[in-house]
Amino acid sequence: MLFGKKICSKCGSNYDIVESTCPVCHERDENFESLGIPKQIIWLPFYKQLLLFIIGFIGLNILGIIAELFAIPFKDNFSEVGLTMFMNTFRYVGVAMGMGFLIWNHWPRFKEHFNRAFPYLIGLAGGAAVIGAQVFINMITNAIYPTSVNENQTLVNSVIDAFPVLSIFLLGIIGPVVEEFTYRLGLFSFLARSKKWIAYLVTTIVFAFIHFNFFAGNLDAYIVELVNLPSYIVAGFLFCLWYDKFGLASSITAHCVNNLYSILMFFVLKLIN
Repeated sequence: MLFGKKICSKCGSNYDIVESTCPVCHERDENFESLGIPKQIIWLPFYKQLLLFIIGFIGLNILGIIAELFAIPFKDNFSEVGLTMFMNTFRYVGVAMGMGFLIWNHWPRFKEHFNRAFPYLIGLAGGAAVIGAQVFINMITNAIYPTSVNENQTLVNSVIDAFPVLSIFLLGIIGPVVEEFTYRLGLFSFLARSKKWIAYLVTTIVFAFIHFNFFAGNLDAYIVELVNLPSYIVAGFLFCLWYDKFGLASSITAHCVNNLYSILMFFVLKLIN
């Protein structure tokens, strides 16, 4: 269990057990290595890890409601897809700003994870692994039950079609960064303080089901959602794996590669058809 405090042998200050040095006098904990604390995980105060998850998980929904209320007077002047893009932009930018404010004082510890090329290269490989795994799973599920994309992907495709450039930045970059801060830096890191397998299990399941439409409306729609669920489960697990083994820069890169590939393939298939 990595919840708790330890006492600095030099100045007597209490500080987080996952810290390698005292934040007051900067004395290094001689017993830190023996604790076996994963070095690739960015350890923030546990309440901030939990807040990152809450801001991302609940904040996106709350800001979505606020954006929808703001959009009511303009519903007759804009298309449904246009309003969807406005609401998504409002949600993701708002959450990103909130997260940035929350971790601002901890930014120096992010530098060692983002100032090297290796994590990004590994992230590219991770993105390719996620894409390959999803293609393989979709081949199997479609062989068992031929179906179309679920409602989440259908909505994403309509937005990409109407706003291609903005979609690249919002869905291909900002969205993955926000989700990695929410589910890997936030939820996974928080749960990893208890048991690593719990972090993998819960984070993977939660990440998969945020892409599931619980209000599909009819049995056929629910079946489509269920058939598409395994690919999200695998993607969520692999993003956790890359974060755990190679760090946040790698999982963000892998997530961005996966989303950008989906955007690219949408246009490729559109040209072909």
